[in-house]
Amino acid sequence: MSSSVILKTLHWPKGSKTTLLRLCLVAIILYVLIAPDRPAHYSYLLLVGAFWNIEPDRLTVSWQSFLKIGIPLVIFPILMWQYFPPVWNDIVYWQLGTRVHLLDLDALFKSIPGNNGWMFRVIKTPWLTAYFRWIYANGFTLPVLIPIFRSFWAKDSLKMIRYSLSAHILQFLLIFPFYLTIHVNEVWYVLGQPDGMARNLSPAQAAVVVVNCFPSMHTSISFAMLLLAWREKDKLFRWVWTIFCLSIIYSTLYLEIHWVTDVIGGLLLALVTVKLGDWLIHRIALREENKPLNSKSLRDLKLTQ
Repeated sequence: MSSSVILKTLHWPKGSKTTLLRLCLVAIILYVLIAPDRPAHYSYLLLVGAFWNIEPDRLTVSWQSFLKIGIPLVIFPILMWQYFPPVWNDIVYWQLGTRVHLLDLDALFKSIPGNNGWMFRVIKTPWLTAYFRWIYANGFTLPVLIPIFRSFWAKDSLKMIRYSLSAHILQFLLIFPFYLTIHVNEVWYVLGQPDGMARNLSPAQAAVVVVNCFPSMHTSISFAMLLLAWREKDKLFRWVWTIFCLSIIYSTLYLEIHWVTDVIGGLLLALVTVKLGDWLIHRIALREENKPLNSKSLRDLKLTQ
């Protein structure tokens, strides 16, 4: 029997790919448990929750046809996070040095009863503080990147586009006018409290870091990803992402980063971007469907409706 015939007769047993994936995920869990710097590897546990039961969301398309669009879609957010932060920092410095905000809302936000989020810090322990610091530090990228990687493994390019659109692409465009016109500093800075993230900022650093609070982009990013995650079939992923994303929102209040009004603004921004992303995808899909139709076929289509 030739080697080519032997290769053709070899097939993965049913379910073996899923079993192999789960064995790899179990190995990741064990690694996190024995790793010397355990908190630095907690993000791997999110990968386990995201990929453990991915099969219900996997599309039955060939890798060959999917990778043509899947590879650019998975590379885009990686490149974005590699090169965009310095650009954003330059924008912030320009904003502080050359622009005068139309509205300074520090005094107003401080005067609103309960707006400093004191009720979210009634229970405060060292382990909760450590947990929420880790959550906040990773709450701007992981809520987006992991669902995009998960959608890549599920061979679903439309979901990759939807996650990217509803996150930083649309949100940067929509939130920037607020940051240009409204001046709001972080809660701890306004109240004269210690920095909840213990960043040991100098006055010059703080002047850059504590601005651009309304609306809360940590909130808008995480809530948009939570809304999209609930469209997935995998219940485990839905609940893992619910806990993770709600923890991000809570961390902004627990650590005295954002005002309650910032969070409310972030929730509304998330709703707008998800709806806007759906609308854009729908419009593009309609245009692509109608592109090959000539005027005669369009008339025929109307007659059949």
